[in-house]
Amino acid sequence: MPLKTALAFLFIVASGIPISTLWAGEAQIYFKNSPPLAHLRPFSDPATLSLLVTAADGRPVTQGWLEIRLDAPKPSRFFSTDFPLVEGTRLLEMRLPLREGRAEWKYLFPIRGEYEISVDFVTAQGKQATRTFSLQVKEHQNKWTFLGIFTLALFATGVVAGRIFTRASRGAKDKVAACLALSFVCSGSSAALAAQETHKQEYSGWLEVDPATVGKPARVHWQLSGNGSGARLPAALTVTITHLEKSKIVFAAERLWVAGEFSMDFHFSDGANYRVLASAEIPGHRPVRTERYLSVTGVEPPVAAMLPALFFFVGVIAVGLGVGRWSRTLTPPSKEER
Repeated sequence: MPLKTALAFLFIVASGIPISTLWAGEAQIYFKNSPPLAHLRPFSDPATLSLLVTAADGRPVTQGWLEIRLDAPKPSRFFSTDFPLVEGTRLLEMRLPLREGRAEWKYLFPIRGEYEISVDFVTAQGKQATRTFSLQVKEHQNKWTFLGIFTLALFATGVVAGRIFTRASRGAKDKVAACLALSFVCSGSSAALAAQETHKQEYSGWLEVDPATVGKPARVHWQLSGNGSGARLPAALTVTITHLEKSKIVFAAERLWVAGEFSMDFHFSDGANYRVLASAEIPGHRPVRTERYLSVTGVEPPVAAMLPALFFFVGVIAVGLGVGRWSRTLTPPSKEER
């Protein structure tokens, strides 16, 4: 190493200038998911999502945070997903500390489509790097199979009905057609009680979840409530959100080293009962475990999300009716009909 370069390096170290500023502008962010995209399905099993931040020399960054935002797929052009109110919304927003250059969490994707993950790498000097990743989650194959079978069944029903109606009287045709039209009037209602159960706090943990409603994120906030400087003690925090009816983990982040506080915005995708559990390990102290139960308020899906599918199914039956009537004209009339 040249003498001038060595002296400059010693000057930087002696002056206390953060070394991170030397590589921050060239920091790289990498994304990995498990299982692979080909095996990801909505509301099946939680996926493990990992982010890695490296310096210019490829070594993992040891200090800093990642500001993460997860956006749901945009509304479908025709068939809506199982949760129409989730489409095109912000699902998750949080800030995770880096541990050996990595940040990792588990998430259960609620619907099919292309998700977008926006990541900002932040240090004490401010934002250093930004990346956006896309994630495609395919629908369950059995749902498409069921849709195909159901469509064929509707078409066959239309064909059979078309042949029957062709032999009926005009008045009978009108009555049966009216009954068919009424049979495709869909109605439904969904309701959920918005309530939160208070839970006796253990040790010095404090957990709060805002009243949650499908269609918008709710604030999840955990904090140590110790006396004096105890509330700022470093802790390895594990946060888990469980869908109680399905017995599925929809979110989990393990051993996040936080300074006595953690918060995030989380979108509960359906009106159901959930449990939010926060467990912290504090060096030199007993573990802290705090949980909260809540019922998410369900919201009726918009009519615009149901109309395309309704028109499609009615159209399939109408085509079947036309084919049935046409096939009837090709069949010679029986003696009774004459």
